[in-house]
Amino acid sequence: MVSLKQYIPEQPFFELSTENYNSRFGAYAVGLAQYYSFVVSRGDERAIVAVPDGTVDILFQCSGGKPEAQICGSVKKGTLVEFERGGVYFGARFFPGTAEALLQCPLNQFTERQILLRDVQGSAGELVERISTAVSFGERIDLFERFYAGCAQYGAGISSLVSYLVEKIDSSNGNIRVGDLAAATGYSVRHISGIFTRTVGISPKLYSRIVRFQRCFGLLRQQQSPSFATLAQDSGYYDQAHLINEFREFSLCTPNQALGACA
Repeated sequence: MVSLKQYIPEQPFFELSTENYNSRFGAYAVGLAQYYSFVVSRGDERAIVAVPDGTVDILFQCSGGKPEAQICGSVKKGTLVEFERGGVYFGARFFPGTAEALLQCPLNQFTERQILLRDVQGSAGELVERISTAVSFGERIDLFERFYAGCAQYGAGISSLVSYLVEKIDSSNGNIRVGDLAAATGYSVRHISGIFTRTVGISPKLYSRIVRFQRCFGLLRQQQSPSFATLAQDSGYYDQAHLINEFREFSLCTPNQALGACA
């Protein structure tokens, strides 16, 4: 059972750089954070920045001659992702660590990789075809949830230890030391780092940085004329320079450029 989390993983440039963007919160009880869909512009630019979010997405390409679905592991830094011009896409985003119930293997195998869903879940071929021909966002969600309910192994999901670590990091907005996590659990830093990386796909230290960045980006989007020094302080960064460096690494732009994209 996944509790309602303070951290909701987002891909802001998917929303800001595409057309007809839709999103809906997922089924929290089985680890699904969000569903989304969008259409890529037919203009010259088809590369969109994916920011680190610590999660796994299943991304369906619903247009073109051969529909396909890919498992997209979390990136560790801002990454340009190529999409088909005019392409129609539908995605399901999992909470950190929970996609193992569907994929049935450690999630660090997918980090910074895109792997065809049918290569991992052989029964996914019919799902891809049906989602590609569905006429509405809601119908695609229903199709995915029926597929997920039929093949997920819920007992193979996130362990109680990793769930505890994720929730501690989330509730601190990423401002917690790995040593403090180890002390709170009674395990060594090496032990919790190893099991966290296998289950979530990235280390607890990197996940903490990602949660802090995601929260900061969310705060930035809510403000028209923010003070970046205040934003840095409120988000837990050492100073404004630290904030700018994290944005450059995770979003390939400065906070000011990100603010311009949100306008």
